[in-house]
Amino acid sequence: MSALAPPAQSRLLFLLKPTFPFQMAYAGAAIVIVSIAGCKLTSIQVSDVGSLAVFFALILVALLPLFLYLSKIKWFYLRDAILVVLSALFFSFMLGFPVSAAARLGMGIPLQDSRFIQWDRSLGVYVPNIAAWASHSRLGILVGESYALLFPFMRVAVLLPTLAGKVKDAQHFLIANLIAFTVGLPVFALLPAVGPWYGYHLAAIRPDQVACQEMVSLLRCPGPFLYRFPVGIICFPSFHVVWAILCAQALWGFRLLRIPVSILSAIIVASTLATGNHYFCDVLAGIVVAAVAIVSTERFAGWLAKTDRDSAGVSRLPSLE
Repeated sequence: MSALAPPAQSRLLFLLKPTFPFQMAYAGAAIVIVSIAGCKLTSIQVSDVGSLAVFFALILVALLPLFLYLSKIKWFYLRDAILVVLSALFFSFMLGFPVSAAARLGMGIPLQDSRFIQWDRSLGVYVPNIAAWASHSRLGILVGESYALLFPFMRVAVLLPTLAGKVKDAQHFLIANLIAFTVGLPVFALLPAVGPWYGYHLAAIRPDQVACQEMVSLLRCPGPFLYRFPVGIICFPSFHVVWAILCAQALWGFRLLRIPVSILSAIIVASTLATGNHYFCDVLAGIVVAAVAIVSTERFAGWLAKTDRDSAGVSRLPSLE
């Protein structure tokens, strides 16, 4: 009687423990499938979808030989570095589709702004007062202006570890983002809301808040919807908070940057209230989602490392015949 043959065993371990390129391939395929199904289910129409599919197919065909060559000559770091940047670009473009689909799935559920106001009041927080203070305080204005720093912060979280020899941190950042969306989007669909300016019926609102409110109204309107990127429509949980925390985690490996990125992350989190863009409960929910994403990513990485050690030990065992 013989044990499982080494080639068959290695193939099984490979399927159960995919390398980073295959993790990104699986995640990309899942996002495409969810996006197609979500758009079909919620009557989202995408202009030039055929041209978009051809564009991505051509990019894949052009890059696949490069990745295969880099794998063959064992330049794994360069392969993974390129893949991190390309995956970040792909996900940032594609995630708008499941976000829109989630918003459309929740259009039959009443807006939950009044519920979030009640939750904030039970916690003793009144967002309009915070926003009013911020608009008349130098410190508050500085904090509010940091709201726009999130997206440059995210680019740094991807590029700096990749260029500085810490590509694993950038990989974990991508995986944590995917987990955060997996957890956060169903919550967003079940608890739709616009934002404090809408919930509190504020008279003076900014153009970006008007645009967000109009986008939410369009997404919740029955009938076909012509797709456009859903900027800033997720109220609960706050992904501004999620991303700020995940960025700090991605850059934590740089000891000299720990204090600056922690301060920047905290200021960006505070800016969600200073700008009046989020309820306090949105912030708390964002912290929870970020914590779940970080812990899940670390456990996933630990599981991969353990299976690496186990497979290395098994591969040294002689086959029994």
